[in-house]
Amino acid sequence: MMRKLLLSGCLIFLFCSSTRAFGEQSPSDNARNYQSCLAGYASCDQSKLTDTQRDDVHRAALRRNYNSCLNGYASCDQSKLTDTQRDDVHRAALQRNYNSCLYGYASCDQSRLTESEKEAIAKRGSSNTTEAPTSPKYYTNSAGERIQSPTFSPTVPSGATAQCRDGSYSFSRSRRGTCSHHGGVAKWL
Repeated sequence: MMRKLLLSGCLIFLFCSSTRAFGEQSPSDNARNYQSCLAGYASCDQSKLTDTQRDDVHRAALRRNYNSCLNGYASCDQSKLTDTQRDDVHRAALQRNYNSCLYGYASCDQSRLTESEKEAIAKRGSSNTTEAPTSPKYYTNSAGERIQSPTFSPTVPSGATAQCRDGSYSFSRSRRGTCSHHGGVAKWL
């Protein structure tokens, strides 16, 4: 009986000595929280950060915002940009618009093009009419099926399942990920 009590007492002692006081975090918990804050995750608890870590997290948030603005994402907050960053973001928006016009995407805003860009697009358009159409490209979907990549066409191509926001037609066999690199789905066919 004494041996059993002693054994259970040891187990209780080991268990009790390995636990932390309520609310105390281990170094790995602190590191996980810090990484969550750097990545901008909702699980971040800024009250558990050191002043240096708070500064790092603030800088990381500003970098994420800058990247969002450069890519034209809706989460961009231009009020948090420096003047230099605003200039970079403006140039990136003009470049995205030029690319949209160059490839015939529906998001093209011709009024934002320079004269030389308009000329380059006109030259490209006239040279494409004389070239033979290229054969479609394909990809393998998650089910292992060979699927035609989104394609631009003046009419709805046979087998198309959706029209993307950039004007291309998708042949995707599932809704998930359809037109993901083409501005999302404009309409399902």
